[in-house]
Amino acid sequence: MGFTKWIFAGLGWALGGPIGALLGFFLGSSFDTSSTFVGDGSTHHGPYRNTGTQADINAALMVLIAAVMKADGQVKKSELNYVKKFLLQNYGEERGKEMLKVLQQMVQQDIPINQVCVQIKVNTDYNTRYHMVDFLFGLGRADGSFDQTELNMLRLIAQYLGISQSDYISIYERHVGGSYSSNQAFRQSSNQKDPYKVLGITKDATDDEVKKAYRKMAMKYHPDRVAGMSEEMQRNAAEQMKEINEAYEQIKLLRPNIK
Repeated sequence: MGFTKWIFAGLGWALGGPIGALLGFFLGSSFDTSSTFVGDGSTHHGPYRNTGTQADINAALMVLIAAVMKADGQVKKSELNYVKKFLLQNYGEERGKEMLKVLQQMVQQDIPINQVCVQIKVNTDYNTRYHMVDFLFGLGRADGSFDQTELNMLRLIAQYLGISQSDYISIYERHVGGSYSSNQAFRQSSNQKDPYKVLGITKDATDDEVKKAYRKMAMKYHPDRVAGMSEEMQRNAAEQMKEINEAYEQIKLLRPNIK
């Protein structure tokens, strides 16, 4: 395939475990994949290289991107364009194009998503994983709607990454629109999003609960919380923050007592 190791320079813990195995497959290399898993992969033995960099997070995110892209059995042009923009902005033109080639090959491989997520969970903090899931939802809606298989994959990824149910529902309702259903019934995305759903609350919430929900969401997407992440993840956070602010302003128009 003509890939060279330089495109993965700077990786630490991502060279081990199932992510390292996937990357090593494409490079024809023998990376350190000594970390082992028991049963369904939820328990691991053998330490990862927990000295990672942004390159590790981007490599891990690329594997998750591949899992979401292949979930519905087809790779859409809109999704490729979305990912291409992310790769070029974070790796530069030459390296980004090489990474795109790796991604195009990766979507054809079997990805042990449970084990991959366990590796990510061990080596990243909750805030990073939260914004990974938020970014992946942005990928899912790149073509304007969600496929049920994509939603199922996103739910699994969030679950394996240890994202709380309340945070997952909040992300889901902001990106997909409408109400989250516990039985995962398919819902098309809507351009007219309920501002209360954007803040993760219901219409019967008190004014104080509205303000509390807004502050909580604003804190999650504050620039300081994503300062060390990729430019695309920072941009995604900024877009979500804009949507949160707009929803809050809509609610304030309906509730004059909220200052």
